Amino acid sequence: MLRDSGKSFMGGHEQHHEAGGHEHGHHGSGRALTLISLAHGINHAQSALKPLVYPLVLVQLGFGYAELGIMLGVASAVGGSLQLVAGGLGRFVKRHLLLGLGNAFVGICFVLIAVAQSFPQFFLWTVMSRVGGAAQHPVGSALLSHHFERKHLGTALAAHFTAGNVGTAFIPLFAAVLISLWGWRVTTVLFALPAIIVGVAMCIFLKDPRATNEPESRAKHSFWQESKLAISNTNLRWILLAAVVAAGGSGHGIVSTFLPLYLSHNLGMEPTTVGFVFTAMMIGSIFGPLLGGKLADRWHPQKILLGAYGLAALTTVLFPWVSGNLFSTSAAALILGVSAFGTHPILQTMVVQVTDDRIRDMGFAWFYTAAFMAGAIWSPAVGYIAESLGLTAVFGAMAASFVLASICIVLGQLHHIPQTQLATTDSWSHS
Repeated sequence: MLRDSGKSFMGGHEQHHEAGGHEHGHHGSGRALTLISLAHGINHAQSALKPLVYPLVLVQLGFGYAELGIMLGVASAVGGSLQLVAGGLGRFVKRHLLLGLGNAFVGICFVLIAVAQSFPQFFLWTVMSRVGGAAQHPVGSALLSHHFERKHLGTALAAHFTAGNVGTAFIPLFAAVLISLWGWRVTTVLFALPAIIVGVAMCIFLKDPRATNEPESRAKHSFWQESKLAISNTNLRWILLAAVVAAGGSGHGIVSTFLPLYLSHNLGMEPTTVGFVFTAMMIGSIFGPLLGGKLADRWHPQKILLGAYGLAALTTVLFPWVSGNLFSTSAAALILGVSAFGTHPILQTMVVQVTDDRIRDMGFAWFYTAAFMAGAIWSPAVGYIAESLGLTAVFGAMAASFVLASICIVLGQLHHIPQTQLATTDSWSHS
């Protein structure tokens, strides 16, 4: 029997039909998907620019690796901790405004980064840009969940996630050319302008479906009440646990960091060859989420998720043994990109299915808080494994994380979640 069904599913199916729930989504859903995904791509493009800028900034502003490490650590902690706050604000502020103003603020911060004349200024505006960008993941995903329902939801969430991967995969080469032509300051300003433009467009052209349909009598819960309601959902807790455990191998954290190191240090590949294999993985990271989202729309998300975890575990544990030549290494990297990066939109679809409208924003906030913070914990742990046992052992650790995440999903008995039914107890927000 599905736990927390009293809050998440009671009467949801009937009310959805009574309210005339949509199969495809609200008016303006295509515009919402375009702008939110575009903003996500810009956000990741800016993140991909930073590693190219840091070597030049270190010399020009006169600070070292230790200061850079402290800045990155603080920025990561701030960005991760504010995921929950952003999700909470989404309950009281119109979410398209929260996203739009946040993206515009990120753009302004990048302009100020470009004109920074000292390390403290560079530090301040780098951290502040993470404040503005905190809403993109939890609020963007929650807003899309109100625009797209049922059979198109997984695809919409996958498009949002994939847009970020596109920004990460294809921007570095473009940014390197701009830096060589005009320098890091002008390039940073050029990367700031799209965020400002898209942010303003969100404020003007998007609407929050929940805000326009919300009854005046609807009571607003406090931030902590909403947060407590979300985390008390047993099904959501199992999903969060799976996301935390799988962070040891999935996404841009561990695998993106340690795969190039293994190729370079263990296999002795030249930088251009490493870049080729890494690009193969990033191409997989673009198609993986789209494939996972479409499959989750067609079949039960748990089956697709377990399949992706299984494929990722098999690929990672075999990677050191199949990487004998460029073709097999690139093929394995491509499969790893598809499977390891394809799990996120499936998990997001499950978050929607186990939460009702009251707690969905906080559900996404908890999801991204857990994912960001888990990455911060896994990184030093895997680094210690690499230092102590070698980079080959890292692939074993990543495979173990996928296996343990699969166990979490099975123990959570999430196969009881109805595939075609969203938790829409507040179905007025979807009419």
